Amino acid sequence: MTFDITRLQTRYEELRLERSGFTEVYREIARLFAPGRYRDDTASDYHLRPYPIDSKLVNSTGVLSLRAMAAGLHGGMTSPVRPWFRLVLQGNPTEVPEGLNAWLDLTTQVMQAVLHQSNFYSAVHGLYADLGAFGTGLLVETADEDGIHFHLCNPGEFVIDINSNNEVDTFYRRIHMTARQIVDTFNNKNVPDFIKGQCEHTRNVTARYDVIHAVFPRNEFKTLGRIASADKPYASVYFLLGSSSSSTGELTGLGGKPSVLEEGGYDIFPAFAPRWDISNSDRYGISPAMQVLPDCKMLQAMTTTLRKLQHKAADPPLVVDQSLRATGVRLTPGGLSYFDSTRTGMTPVAPIHQPDAQTLQYSMQAIQEVQEIINNGMYVELFRTFLDDERHNVTATEISARQSEKLVLLGPVLERLHKELLQPVIQRTFALMREWGALPSPPNNVDIINVDVTFESVLAQAQRASLSANIEQGVVFVGNLAQMAPEALDLLNADSTVRAYLDRVAAPASMLREQGEVEMIRQRRAEQQAQQQQMAVGNQALAEAGVLADAAKTMGETRLGQGSMLDNLLGGA
Repeated sequence: MTFDITRLQTRYEELRLERSGFTEVYREIARLFAPGRYRDDTASDYHLRPYPIDSKLVNSTGVLSLRAMAAGLHGGMTSPVRPWFRLVLQGNPTEVPEGLNAWLDLTTQVMQAVLHQSNFYSAVHGLYADLGAFGTGLLVETADEDGIHFHLCNPGEFVIDINSNNEVDTFYRRIHMTARQIVDTFNNKNVPDFIKGQCEHTRNVTARYDVIHAVFPRNEFKTLGRIASADKPYASVYFLLGSSSSSTGELTGLGGKPSVLEEGGYDIFPAFAPRWDISNSDRYGISPAMQVLPDCKMLQAMTTTLRKLQHKAADPPLVVDQSLRATGVRLTPGGLSYFDSTRTGMTPVAPIHQPDAQTLQYSMQAIQEVQEIINNGMYVELFRTFLDDERHNVTATEISARQSEKLVLLGPVLERLHKELLQPVIQRTFALMREWGALPSPPNNVDIINVDVTFESVLAQAQRASLSANIEQGVVFVGNLAQMAPEALDLLNADSTVRAYLDRVAAPASMLREQGEVEMIRQRRAEQQAQQQQMAVGNQALAEAGVLADAAKTMGETRLGQGSMLDNLLGGA
């Protein structure tokens, strides 16, 4: 065994302790925004699946706003119905080998098809919801002969750690597995005998145990054992959690201690742990749901009060005459109650308290104001700009113009999601497809190691819309100025302008010709222009020669002594 498994479990417990400060907040957020998503691994009933909705929830504004945010991020950043990324060469070199741009476009299409065949889009939609609610998500990507697979981890079931660059490079996720699942998943020789024994008895085959999947930089635990130089940079260890840490108190490890089930490794960190917003070197992010959590809690209390007022208005408490105690009162529609009106002068049945309409109106107006605060905090209005638009040809430029201020507020979040989620997903998927031989062959046997990613989703284009508008304004200005001062065109580099503009609008790389082809076209054009100029000069010379020949012929045929111009010239001579 390479690693000290007890040390790994201790590290897991330390990371859980550091996450404990978020536990109470996560519970409140799960109740008001994402019922059923949170798994509290410190609870005694952790192995039971939580209800998909909280019975105490009286207002679903938080749930609906989170749903709108997740759908908006999904449609605005990773829409499955339109291309949202393309591959480019690192550094955007001006000289590109012939056929490489076409290969990049083809590879982009192949990767898009692979992502469609996988469960990426369903998993990333859930990840967006986790980000909006809990501020931190965890998505694990693996590959086998069946394709690419994504595993979305539930909040509360994982812990993370960061390196000196504030990048997540370590995670421990908790998996509740039955004895049968453990035997089917892992190598039979590594499964403890008491787990195998559970499978042999039908009555215990569904007994559950806590399995921890730990992924971390291998050099972090290099002092725990001898590490071969050929081992992969990121270690992967599955182990049974020791009984001292088990939330259920069951015997989960060999003799009550943790036991290793499988060891492996990865060349690239296999997980993506984006965070909505972070402060300094915090491990876990802050979500918009946390920022509007007090408003959502207040909304529940206000809604409860309003429902009581409405209930009183519809079915008010009554005061009943004593004489009706024996006979009772029928208050159902069409019910009849009989009494002797001569014995008392008061109304036999009358409401004690009925809320007036003005009070109900004020209560409903106050609730709408709080709902608006929650929706604004969850960016619902921004995402509805293109989710609720009935037109299918709405452009990113129009979205940017209509919601420019809100896009500025959302800009840092989008940049972080590009850096911590989408770009690593594309780069790792590219590496896995290359490893499994699923990429098209590059032209001329060019060795493509790494590529960069350019995003062309609706939100990404909306962010770049201002940059492309600046280019358009600059070209128009230079063109107008050139009408008065033609030398202004000397300052404009047409090639750089075209490349920059097409890059801003996320045009396919295959639209641009290779630099060598461009130079060849320009050389041919220059040669043709030179030939045309030479032909024009030759034609002019021939025309002048013809005029002189005609003049000489005319002079030769002219007779002297008849008063012609030639007689005048000779006479003068």
